[in-house]
Amino acid sequence: MSHFFALLARMKFIRRWGLMRNIQDENIQEHTLQTAMIAYHLCVLSNTYFGGHTDPRQAAVLALYHDAAEIFTGDMPTPVKYFNTRMRSTYKEVEQLAQERLIAALPKELQSAYLPLLRDAEEDSVWPFVKAADTLSAYLKCLQEITAGNREFNEAYYAIEAKLKELHMPEVDIFMNEYAPSFRLSLDDINS
Repeated sequence: MSHFFALLARMKFIRRWGLMRNIQDENIQEHTLQTAMIAYHLCVLSNTYFGGHTDPRQAAVLALYHDAAEIFTGDMPTPVKYFNTRMRSTYKEVEQLAQERLIAALPKELQSAYLPLLRDAEEDSVWPFVKAADTLSAYLKCLQEITAGNREFNEAYYAIEAKLKELHMPEVDIFMNEYAPSFRLSLDDINS
Protein backbone atom coordinates (compact mmCIF):
# COMPACT_ATOMS: atom_id res chain seq x y z
CA MET A 1 0.00 0.00 0.00
CA SER A 2 1.30 3.47 -0.95
CA HIS A 3 0.45 6.56 1.06
CA PHE A 4 1.86 8.96 -1.57
CA PHE A 5 -1.42 10.44 -2.82
CA ALA A 6 -3.01 10.47 0.62
CA LEU A 7 -0.03 12.54 1.75
CA LEU A 8 -0.33 14.90 -1.22
CA ALA A 9 -4.04 15.34 -0.44
CA ARG A 10 -2.99 16.82 2.90
CA MET A 11 -1.63 19.89 1.11
CA LYS A 12 -5.04 21.47 1.58
CA PHE A 13 -4.46 21.46 5.36
CA ILE A 14 -1.16 23.38 5.26
CA ARG A 15 -1.96 27.05 5.71
CA ARG A 16 0.28 29.73 4.21
CA TRP A 17 1.14 33.11 5.69
CA GLY A 18 0.94 31.77 9.23
CA LEU A 19 2.44 34.86 10.87
CA MET A 20 0.02 37.24 9.15
CA ARG A 21 -3.62 38.14 9.69
CA ASN A 22 -5.34 36.99 6.50
CA ILE A 23 -8.66 38.19 5.16
CA GLN A 24 -8.71 35.14 2.89
CA ASP A 25 -6.82 32.05 4.06
CA GLU A 26 -4.64 30.27 1.51
CA ASN A 27 -3.34 26.71 1.67
CA ILE A 28 -0.42 25.20 -0.22
CA GLN A 29 -2.71 23.23 -2.52
CA GLU A 30 -4.32 26.46 -3.76
CA HIS A 31 -0.96 28.16 -4.01
CA THR A 32 0.51 25.21 -5.91
CA LEU A 33 -2.23 25.27 -8.55
CA GLN A 34 -1.78 29.00 -9.09
CA THR A 35 2.00 28.61 -9.26
CA ALA A 36 1.67 25.83 -11.86
CA MET A 37 -0.64 27.94 -14.03
CA ILE A 38 1.66 30.96 -13.83
CA ALA A 39 4.82 28.88 -14.49
CA TYR A 40 3.21 27.46 -17.62
CA HIS A 41 2.31 30.96 -18.79
CA LEU A 42 5.76 32.41 -18.11
CA CYS A 43 7.26 29.72 -20.34
CA VAL A 44 4.69 30.46 -23.05
CA LEU A 45 5.61 34.15 -22.85
CA SER A 46 9.30 33.26 -23.09
CA ASN A 47 8.76 31.07 -26.13
CA THR A 48 6.37 33.46 -27.89
CA TYR A 49 8.02 36.82 -27.32
CA PHE A 50 11.64 36.16 -26.43
CA GLY A 51 12.73 33.19 -28.55
CA GLY A 52 12.78 30.84 -25.59
CA HIS A 53 12.82 27.07 -25.89
CA THR A 54 11.24 26.22 -22.57
CA ASP A 55 8.81 23.40 -21.85
CA PRO A 56 5.68 24.94 -20.27
CA ARG A 57 4.35 21.51 -19.31
CA GLN A 58 7.53 20.63 -17.46
CA ALA A 59 7.36 23.93 -15.59
CA ALA A 60 3.75 23.28 -14.61
CA VAL A 61 4.53 19.77 -13.35
CA LEU A 62 7.54 20.95 -11.33
CA ALA A 63 5.37 23.69 -9.85
CA LEU A 64 2.75 21.14 -8.80
CA TYR A 65 5.34 19.50 -6.57
CA HIS A 66 7.44 22.51 -5.54
CA ASP A 67 5.97 22.74 -2.02
CA ALA A 68 5.03 19.08 -1.52
CA ALA A 69 7.62 18.63 1.25
CA GLU A 70 5.61 21.11 3.32
CA ILE A 71 3.21 18.26 4.04
CA PHE A 72 5.78 17.29 6.67
CA THR A 73 7.43 20.62 7.44
CA GLY A 74 4.51 23.02 7.27
CA ASP A 75 4.89 26.37 5.55
CA MET A 76 7.91 27.94 7.19
CA PRO A 77 7.40 31.73 7.23
CA THR A 78 9.98 33.57 5.14
CA PRO A 79 11.29 35.71 8.04
CA VAL A 80 12.01 32.51 9.97
CA LYS A 81 13.38 30.51 7.03
CA TYR A 82 15.83 33.26 6.07
CA PHE A 83 16.57 34.52 9.59
CA ASN A 84 20.24 33.66 9.15
CA THR A 85 22.44 31.30 7.13
CA ARG A 86 22.32 28.61 9.80
CA MET A 87 18.52 28.65 9.87
CA ARG A 88 18.34 28.50 6.06
CA SER A 89 20.82 25.62 5.96
CA THR A 90 18.95 23.71 8.66
CA TYR A 91 15.61 24.24 6.92
CA LYS A 92 17.09 23.04 3.61
CA GLU A 93 18.23 19.85 5.33
CA VAL A 94 14.79 19.30 6.89
CA GLU A 95 13.18 19.96 3.51
CA GLN A 96 15.41 17.35 1.85
CA LEU A 97 14.50 14.78 4.50
CA ALA A 98 10.82 15.53 3.93
CA GLN A 99 11.28 15.09 0.17
CA GLU A 100 12.98 11.73 0.74
CA ARG A 101 10.16 10.65 3.04
CA LEU A 102 7.58 11.56 0.41
CA ILE A 103 9.49 9.67 -2.30
CA ALA A 104 9.74 6.66 0.02
CA ALA A 105 5.92 6.59 0.16
CA LEU A 106 5.93 5.39 -3.47
CA PRO A 107 6.60 1.84 -4.65
CA LYS A 108 10.36 1.46 -5.30
CA GLU A 109 9.92 0.97 -9.05
CA LEU A 110 8.12 4.36 -9.33
CA GLN A 111 10.42 6.45 -7.15
CA SER A 112 12.83 7.35 -9.94
CA ALA A 113 9.97 9.00 -11.88
CA TYR A 114 9.37 11.41 -8.97
CA LEU A 115 12.97 12.19 -7.99
CA PRO A 116 13.26 14.92 -10.67
CA LEU A 117 10.05 16.52 -9.38
CA LEU A 118 10.66 16.35 -5.67
CA ARG A 119 14.39 16.26 -5.02
CA ASP A 120 16.16 17.41 -8.18
CA ALA A 121 13.75 20.08 -9.46
CA GLU A 122 16.20 22.94 -8.98
CA GLU A 123 18.51 21.37 -11.58
CA ASP A 124 15.87 21.59 -14.32
CA SER A 125 16.26 24.35 -16.92
CA VAL A 126 12.69 25.60 -16.31
CA TRP A 127 13.24 25.98 -12.54
CA PRO A 128 13.78 29.77 -12.77
CA PHE A 129 10.28 30.07 -14.25
CA VAL A 130 8.84 27.96 -11.42
CA LYS A 131 10.55 30.10 -8.78
CA ALA A 132 9.38 33.27 -10.51
CA ALA A 133 5.83 31.89 -10.61
CA ASP A 134 6.06 30.99 -6.92
CA THR A 135 7.07 34.57 -6.13
CA LEU A 136 4.36 35.97 -8.40
CA SER A 137 1.78 33.89 -6.56
CA ALA A 138 2.93 35.42 -3.26
CA TYR A 139 2.81 38.88 -4.86
CA LEU A 140 -0.76 38.30 -6.02
CA LYS A 141 -1.77 37.14 -2.54
CA CYS A 142 -0.37 40.36 -1.07
CA LEU A 143 -2.08 42.43 -3.76
CA GLN A 144 -5.46 40.83 -3.01
CA GLU A 145 -5.06 41.26 0.75
CA ILE A 146 -4.13 44.94 0.38
CA THR A 147 -7.00 45.51 -2.04
CA ALA A 148 -9.33 44.03 0.59
CA GLY A 149 -8.02 46.57 3.10
CA ASN A 150 -5.49 44.40 4.94
CA ARG A 151 -2.51 46.69 5.49
CA GLU A 152 -0.64 43.87 7.24
CA PHE A 153 0.56 42.73 3.81
CA ASN A 154 2.03 46.12 2.79
CA GLU A 155 5.62 45.35 3.74
CA ALA A 156 5.53 41.88 2.14
CA TYR A 157 3.98 43.36 -0.99
CA TYR A 158 6.78 45.89 -1.51
CA ALA A 159 9.52 43.40 -0.64
CA ILE A 160 8.15 40.81 -3.07
CA GLU A 161 7.61 43.42 -5.77
CA ALA A 162 11.27 44.46 -5.44
CA LYS A 163 12.37 40.82 -5.57
CA LEU A 164 10.39 40.30 -8.80
CA LYS A 165 11.95 43.38 -10.40
CA GLU A 166 15.42 42.13 -9.42
CA LEU A 167 14.82 38.96 -11.44
CA HIS A 168 15.15 40.97 -14.66
CA MET A 169 12.85 38.51 -16.41
CA PRO A 170 10.80 40.18 -19.16
CA GLU A 171 8.17 37.44 -18.79
CA VAL A 172 7.66 38.45 -15.17
CA ASP A 173 7.45 42.12 -16.16
CA ILE A 174 4.73 41.30 -18.69
CA PHE A 175 2.81 39.32 -16.09
CA MET A 176 3.04 42.13 -13.54
CA ASN A 177 1.92 44.76 -16.06
CA GLU A 178 -0.68 42.82 -18.04
CA TYR A 179 -2.19 40.29 -15.63
CA ALA A 180 -1.60 41.32 -12.02
CA PRO A 181 -3.68 44.55 -12.10
CA SER A 182 -6.83 42.50 -12.67
CA PHE A 183 -6.40 41.01 -9.19
CA ARG A 184 -7.48 44.38 -7.79
CA LEU A 185 -10.85 44.16 -9.56
CA SER A 186 -14.16 42.65 -8.56
CA LEU A 187 -15.80 40.07 -10.81
CA ASP A 188 -18.27 42.74 -11.95
CA ASP A 189 -15.38 45.02 -12.92
CA ILE A 190 -13.69 42.19 -14.80
CA ASN A 191 -16.91 41.37 -16.66
CA SER A 192 -17.69 44.97 -17.68
